[in-house]
Amino acid sequence: MDSIRKKFYIYILLFIIIICSISIFIFVYSIKNVESIYEKNVQENIYSLKKGFLKDTVNNVISLIEQAREQNINQYALLADNASKAFHEYYKLDPDKFPDLAIDHFNQDDMREIFEVIIIDNSQNEIIYERLAHPMDAGVLIKDKLGRIKSENPFYYEKTYGIYTVFYAIRMTFIDELTKKHIAYVIHNSTFEDDAYIWVNEVIDYNGGENYAIRRIHPNLKDTEGSYLSTETRDIKGNKPYLTELEGVKDNGEIFFKYYFKRMNSKEISEKLTYSKLYKEYDWIIAMGIHVDDIKAYINKVSSHSQKVITDMFFYILLIIFLMFISGYLWLTRLEKWYYQNSNKALKEEINLDPLIKIYNRRAAQAKLGAIFDSFKRNGSIYAIIIYDVDNFKSINDTYGHDAGDAVLINIAKIINSNIRSTDSLYRWGGEEFLLICEGMKKEHVMDFTQKLLETIEQAEYGQGEERYGVTVSIGISFFEPSDIDYNAAIKRADTALYDAKKSGKNCACLCK
Repeated sequence: MDSIRKKFYIYILLFIIIICSISIFIFVYSIKNVESIYEKNVQENIYSLKKGFLKDTVNNVISLIEQAREQNINQYALLADNASKAFHEYYKLDPDKFPDLAIDHFNQDDMREIFEVIIIDNSQNEIIYERLAHPMDAGVLIKDKLGRIKSENPFYYEKTYGIYTVFYAIRMTFIDELTKKHIAYVIHNSTFEDDAYIWVNEVIDYNGGENYAIRRIHPNLKDTEGSYLSTETRDIKGNKPYLTELEGVKDNGEIFFKYYFKRMNSKEISEKLTYSKLYKEYDWIIAMGIHVDDIKAYINKVSSHSQKVITDMFFYILLIIFLMFISGYLWLTRLEKWYYQNSNKALKEEINLDPLIKIYNRRAAQAKLGAIFDSFKRNGSIYAIIIYDVDNFKSINDTYGHDAGDAVLINIAKIINSNIRSTDSLYRWGGEEFLLICEGMKKEHVMDFTQKLLETIEQAEYGQGEERYGVTVSIGISFFEPSDIDYNAAIKRADTALYDAKKSGKNCACLCK
């Protein structure tokens, strides 16, 4: 049995180890796949976020250009409206001096660069004053000059005062230069994380080549602002970033691309992810970039954190698996112990139970006798040892058959069990004999007790068909004596008393003296 139990334990342990090993392998394999997928997704998401950041920032610059341009236009449109009101007052005050007053107005320092002006004497159909942006306008017809000004400067004014017509327009070149200076100031003073910055190249020739563009704004290379650029310029890897950028903005208006360039305020060269977009009104390519090394560092930081989380989770899961292993082993041990205890108990019950009458057999009676005799010796406890024997049982078997005899034995056991105390124990001693042990039964009470049982047993009827018959028993009684060496002495005295009851005519009880 011990070898079988050892094998059982070994097989259980091997089974648990195999299950845990498979679970750990599946978990580790899954974790590696999840980690790989996670890192890939993190990289894609971070690149997507960085691209979104670059694109949004460049678009914000373009929005800022348009806002600044509009604010400047509105500011100087107000100045033009004020000029119109002043001209009205000049003419109203003195029509003859109107031309001189109007000319003095436009000759003020703060007006010279803002407006293009033509004052015409309609009576002579000649220009009496002009200040134009293009020297080439000299010698050109009045209508051609006016046409050119209107086409280049959408915000223009044309007023007639008597014989004079005043035509003036806000110079868009002035507005644009003012806007560009403001944007350059904003870009130079903008700061971003990871050495990122915005720069602007102005395209001169969309066909590319030497001097295709001018570097207008570059916070990292301020001393090169105003220098010409070439699409043939290569980075350290042989890429042509300016050519790539130009072709991208020509085809789609914008482009993401990579090239190698030095870091801000450093001579270190590293790969750069760049977004460029064309602002056609100024022929500006507005770009922003971030070094790929910085993105990878951020990805590694996030991945490192995730790996720590995964490692911690892996440790906790291993701990859980170990605890499950220990718990499972202890549980199986307890289960095995419970199983053997219950199976042994059931086996003992089966061994000690009489299969016919379903009461304890002689083996159980002997164990009980040994136990109560020890109790008698230690404590002086009182026990009545009562043996019942069915009278004329052989004749019942011979006359009515063994099934009838078995039925008699079963019924007598039921009658005795139904008339004894819970502390009393009934056993089949052998054949048609029963042994009853009554704890605490005194000698002065035992005869009354057994007499009632004799009467109850005698009253029961048995039979087959119409024939009826009764059954009696004879009883021998004894008690432990101080001189007894073991319980057998009391059994022998009970047998002697039983023999005396048989000799006395049966259906009676005798107490051994």
